[in-house]
Amino acid sequence: MSPRQNENSDLKIERAQVSGHAVLIVSGRMDAANAPRFEEECKDCIGEGYANLVADLAGLAYVSSMGLRSFLSVAKTLQSKGGSLRLCCLKGLVRQVFEITGLMQVLSIYESVESAIPRG
Repeated sequence: MSPRQNENSDLKIERAQVSGHAVLIVSGRMDAANAPRFEEECKDCIGEGYANLVADLAGLAYVSSMGLRSFLSVAKTLQSKGGSLRLCCLKGLVRQVFEITGLMQVLSIYESVESAIPRG
C-alpha cells in the first residue's frame, strides 16, 4: 500500500483490500487541485476489474464542490457498469457538507467499512 501524495497536496489516498473488495482510504483535504486524483485512483481500480468500490472517509477533513463532483462522477461510472461507490465513516464537516447538499440521500453512505462491503 503506497499512498499517492504530491508535495503540494493535502490529499492522501491509500488502497486496501477487505474481503476481496477495493477500499480507498481517503484522508486530508479534497479540493479542486487534487480531486481528480481520487477519480484516477478509482479508474485504476475499475480497470483492474472492481465494480464496487468502498471509500473510507474517516480521515477526510475537508471536501470542496469539486470533491463532491468527483464522488458523483465515480458513482455514476460504477453504476453504469452494474456496480456502486460506497462511502463510509463520514465525520464532522465532511458529513455536514454531504447532509447540507442532500448527497446523503443520493450516494450510498455507510457507518463502517464492514457495513459498506457488498454481501454475496
